[in-house]
Amino acid sequence: MNKKALALFATLITLIGITAGASAQTRRKVTLEASVPFEFVVANRAFPAGKYTFEMATGSPKVNDEAGVLLVRRGDSRLYAAVATEVAADSNAHVEPKLVFLRNGHRVFLSKVWRQGNTAGYILHTPSADVDELQESEVLTLGARAVDGGF
Repeated sequence: MNKKALALFATLITLIGITAGASAQTRRKVTLEASVPFEFVVANRAFPAGKYTFEMATGSPKVNDEAGVLLVRRGDSRLYAAVATEVAADSNAHVEPKLVFLRNGHRVFLSKVWRQGNTAGYILHTPSADVDELQESEVLTLGARAVDGGF
């Protein structure tokens, strides 16, 4: 009886692995590209102005997701950051991919990453706890473009 139970358990584990692999493949990564004309900060790392890719490594976020992973790479691949994010919901789907930055004094922080056609996006921790207190001029929005089939 122990051999039957072990075989059944092994089969169950295999089926769970196949199912998990299939669902992971359906959530393919989304890569955005943008030219950022100013220095900005992601987590604790400063990035100079330049061409960057922003990869939603855990796939396009869904409204019910709680977290995601964002990879930021400079075009020449010398600078790289991977950061855990939260998922934010918006009432309307975004017409095009975009990046939102917050200016806090002399520093600019990457704050949100939105995918085209999606109501959910990644939100990054910034030192400014209350976004509502920021003036409109301190919120900077840049358009991005999806690459590698990121639609």
